Amino acid sequence: MTKQVFKPLALAAAVSAASLSYNAVAQPVPVPNVYELGDLALVPYYTVRGDWVTGIHIVNTSDHTQVVKFRFRRATDSMDALDFNIVMSPHDVYAGRLERDKQSGTISWYSTDTTCTVPPAQANRLTMQPVYRPGADSGYVEIIAMGEPSDENEPIAVAAKHVRQSDNTFKPRNCEAVQSNFYADGQARVTSAAGVITTPGRQGVGGNWWTYQPGIASSSNPTIRTGGNNRYRDSGNVLKVSYFVRDNGSGIEFGDNAAHISNFLTMASITNQERGLITGDLNGFDFPDLDGTGLPRFGAASTIQRGRFNLMRNRSILGVTSIINEWSTNPANGVEMDWVVTLPGQYTMLKLPQYRASLGSDGAWVPTVSSAGSPVQNPGCPRRPIPANPVTGAAAVPACDYRDQPLELEYTAYNREEFKGDAATGTLVVSPQPPSVIATTYLPKEVNVITFGGKSVLGVSDANVTADLGQPFGWVKAQLKQRSGNDPRVCEWDRTQDAVFRPSASQPPLTMNCVAVTSGTGVPVIGFAAWSRKVARNPNASYGRIVEHSYER
Repeated sequence: MTKQVFKPLALAAAVSAASLSYNAVAQPVPVPNVYELGDLALVPYYTVRGDWVTGIHIVNTSDHTQVVKFRFRRATDSMDALDFNIVMSPHDVYAGRLERDKQSGTISWYSTDTTCTVPPAQANRLTMQPVYRPGADSGYVEIIAMGEPSDENEPIAVAAKHVRQSDNTFKPRNCEAVQSNFYADGQARVTSAAGVITTPGRQGVGGNWWTYQPGIASSSNPTIRTGGNNRYRDSGNVLKVSYFVRDNGSGIEFGDNAAHISNFLTMASITNQERGLITGDLNGFDFPDLDGTGLPRFGAASTIQRGRFNLMRNRSILGVTSIINEWSTNPANGVEMDWVVTLPGQYTMLKLPQYRASLGSDGAWVPTVSSAGSPVQNPGCPRRPIPANPVTGAAAVPACDYRDQPLELEYTAYNREEFKGDAATGTLVVSPQPPSVIATTYLPKEVNVITFGGKSVLGVSDANVTADLGQPFGWVKAQLKQRSGNDPRVCEWDRTQDAVFRPSASQPPLTMNCVAVTSGTGVPVIGFAAWSRKVARNPNASYGRIVEHSYER
């Protein structure tokens, strides 16, 4: 059996964008699914800080095998820190947890489920590589249905099916055969150093809708040999995803459904798990992303679906103007509370080759907001072009960063008695009385934890809200404000440059074009308020809960 070698998991820098030029026909618009099912699920927060772990459960509610992209994006800038595929047989459940080894600092996804993963897990673990791991101890998760076989007799469906074993357990027939579908070059793309196609590939991904699976005998099932072409179609809205975050130190746990989106994709998007953008592969592990499908070289326009992030910015989907939720910080009752505000998909608004180069070899994050809260420009990936300096000889740097960030958050805090903060004693006012001062803070990251009164449930604070309201609880309306001069755009890969595949990082990188976001849309936001109550006299009575944000759109 040939050793399975797939991509370094953390070299998957996310891709992008906004051009609708790849859509041959009008496509259904994505919509939030009130029934909590979808083909896209966004987990607004994961954390492995301190004693925290994060668990995720995925249910395949359909009668069909599903190929699913599972991707962790770090909080600082949503770079792809860990991604892999799972291939779920009909009615399968896949569950596990993300955890950090305190001694080594490694971060791993751990699952004892037997569902086939791509690449194969080692000792039940898929471990985050050092690149993009700085800042990846928290973030958010994308889970995307990539497609289903056209019927359950396709080789990948036969190989992925859970069947009874001799020890009376149920396991997939042949995960090695399943994994063979996700190499690159399934469609005649083995190249010479000069980029010339030499021999056809007969293993792996040929396009968004088909793969080739060679006949492979499993060591555990030597008589099982399944091979041939696999054809795929749209998955439909079949995934149910839930999550929890748990503090193993205190035992406090929060959990909820993910944010489910229906009709995110309406066609298959099968991509390889061997190569990525670093080698110029537009149908590799970086796709599908929150802008849509991969861009296979031989794919016709009718098999490609891009421009989805611009659609999801619509205020009927994820775009918002204000966030509303309760707040509480009551030491007398052991109550602490955080808001999590996540801005999914901001990486689609970066020129990724330029941005990645600005991070350096270790992939560490370059902040866009200082500790004092004022915006700071990343000199390697500026919001405006930096002209050449004739005195120092510094070269010109083109514009690179078109994200909605840094966002100003203007918040109005009320107590439970309609805000009494600034009224003079004995004054009669019209109720509810508006605050005399609207406070402002910044959201520096793509996953932000906002604390109240400086106390954090989750052990981190990206912004702090204080208000002298005479009560330790109430509610907040926070309005999102883009800074003056922001030029939000969504960036797409220039597919016309993919005439010759780039087999190494030494080749010229692909470039991106960025276009203005659709007029009248909002900033995509998901998140929640996390409450905890720690009962000092009886720690076993401590508890936590999550309350999703409400929004104005």
